[in-house]
Amino acid sequence: MSNYLLQAGLVASQFALAFIFGWIFYWLFRKLRARFQCRIGPPIIQPLADIVKLFSKKTIMPSAASRPWFTIAPLLALAGYLTALALTPLGVAAPLSVTGDVLVVLIALAIPGVSIIIAGSSSGNPYGAIGSSRELTLLVASEIPFVVSAIALVKAAGGLSMASIIAAQSGTPFLFSYPFAAVAFFIALVLKLGRKPFDIPDAEVEIVAGPLTDYSGSLLGLFELGNVFRWIVLPAIAVDLFFAGGRFTGIPLVDVACFLALCVVIVFIVSYVDSQSTRLRVDQAFKFLLAWGLALALIDLIRASTGWLVW
Repeated sequence: MSNYLLQAGLVASQFALAFIFGWIFYWLFRKLRARFQCRIGPPIIQPLADIVKLFSKKTIMPSAASRPWFTIAPLLALAGYLTALALTPLGVAAPLSVTGDVLVVLIALAIPGVSIIIAGSSSGNPYGAIGSSRELTLLVASEIPFVVSAIALVKAAGGLSMASIIAAQSGTPFLFSYPFAAVAFFIALVLKLGRKPFDIPDAEVEIVAGPLTDYSGSLLGLFELGNVFRWIVLPAIAVDLFFAGGRFTGIPLVDVACFLALCVVIVFIVSYVDSQSTRLRVDQAFKFLLAWGLALALIDLIRASTGWLVW
């Protein structure tokens, strides 16, 4: 019983710290994007203020919506991010560990995309339907390079656990051993963060807010809360897979600092890409993800499987 309580406490602590850092990273993205566009940007309290405001407002349910699916969609999105977060090391060992946790994390990160599809399809709004169809197309196109690049690292590490992948990078981080997989993973990462050039499902000037057009109040607040966790869990997984989780010194506090610094670097790069890119059409994004993302991921999967030109 005490072990279960200890694990529950560790998971709760991870969620609390992740919320704080996700909040900071989300604000940092918005601030950096604003500065790149010669704007001032929001204050650091803005992400928290947005969530508090949404949870304090009344939720309005469209009469044409399918109420059960419309309600469950934001819960699914949040559950997906929290599941991945519980199994993701944040500079130190993750609070939970299961056999094949890399596969569990990859599946959990696909759930928010599915929840967006459900949200738009169940809203009864034509803008939501268009947004959900775009999300479905991009989900299919992005999951393939995202998963293939991770499988290349699994093959190289010889294990399906995050711990084994991190341990396999004790000599050289996988960023340098498998750079093509890193590029493919980053392309999919930008899409999963919903940033340009892949912010097609919720293109404001075309389809208002896409799948979330009819959401308000606490249901929209749940999506926004999931967005905060998204800004820590996705950079964290990238650091774990390609930068050895920031564990370069063996000193816990220093390793955590290295981990957070690398996450900030990823947020900076994503912010720059977002501010300098134009939105692709859905067919252009689909072709780009499969022509470049999948091709690069397959190159390193073959290299990891055969040992060909691995340094």
